[in-house]
Amino acid sequence: MKKYAVLLLFFCLSLASQDYYRDGVLTGSTSVFLQTPSSRVFNVVDSFPSPFSYSMGLGCDGRYLWNDDAFTHTFARIDPLIDSAVNTFTPTYGDRDMAFDGTYLWASDWATYSIYKYDTSNCAIVASYDPPFADHAHGMAWDGAYLWVGEESGRIYKMNTIGDTLRSLPSPGPYPSDPRGLAFVSGHLWVGHQGYGCIYEIDTITGAIINFYNAPGTVPSMRFQQGLDFDGQYLWSTVGGDANMLYKIDIGMVNVEEQKQLAGDEIKLNIRPNPLVRTAAISFTIQTPSTVQLSVIDESGRTVSTIIDRKPLPAGNYRYDWQAGKEQNGVYFVVLRVNGLARTVKLIKL
Repeated sequence: MKKYAVLLLFFCLSLASQDYYRDGVLTGSTSVFLQTPSSRVFNVVDSFPSPFSYSMGLGCDGRYLWNDDAFTHTFARIDPLIDSAVNTFTPTYGDRDMAFDGTYLWASDWATYSIYKYDTSNCAIVASYDPPFADHAHGMAWDGAYLWVGEESGRIYKMNTIGDTLRSLPSPGPYPSDPRGLAFVSGHLWVGHQGYGCIYEIDTITGAIINFYNAPGTVPSMRFQQGLDFDGQYLWSTVGGDANMLYKIDIGMVNVEEQKQLAGDEIKLNIRPNPLVRTAAISFTIQTPSTVQLSVIDESGRTVSTIIDRKPLPAGNYRYDWQAGKEQNGVYFVVLRVNGLARTVKLIKL
């Protein structure tokens, strides 16, 4: 019997393990039992216990953290300067992940499958909608204009605030993909995976895995990754179960003002005419030799034209013409990426 038990354990571990690569380099393994040296490790700069028995969702409103409990429909507004809750609320619904849109707090509810919008002063429900999928709603993130919502059975949906789906991505990791927390950071999604105790950084256009990390926590079997959010400089993670902690993580981001200054110094992007009818002249300046990518995407996030594809260019002034005659009228975005920094300009075709 012991022999068969060992064989069964080995078989389960082999199913639970899967390696991921970036540009041919191993970045991590999904096995929560067999963590490998190639799995990236977060730089945790602060941590403290959640006020709840099972910490679940997490949101940042610029000043406070919002955390909810998996089982009691209770929200806590937490001051990270004192590592303690300053208010608690008991809305009727909302017990999974959270996101803040600059004015309102959003949260998903496991039992009702629905998405709820809250007034942050009292957590009264302002509006709600049912997402267009059959499974439970889980992870949530706000990208500055749209919500990203994770479906428990393994997809992530980009939606407007009335529930219309613009597009969807497969959640990273093997089944059950179970996207728990979601966070939007500089054009990428960070996706928590409870079952494998890990966090992925993915491309929001292709869904490709950019980086893979072990979820924070010292005991692998207790890394029940749940909520995620980004406060403008740090990634925050909450881990439920026996660990039941909130973690502040340095992912190497400069603060918002420094980022704007760097972008302003290194990226000059102009488009004429705007609006356009057939052709737009796209001009830009780079101050130092750089790797450049220039593309045009539509409102759904689909790339309609890749003008420069990660090409090394010397410092100087450049101009490229985008022929848009065959494209439908509407709103487009010209995205210029220079050495990891990005500048985006809205373009209207008439």
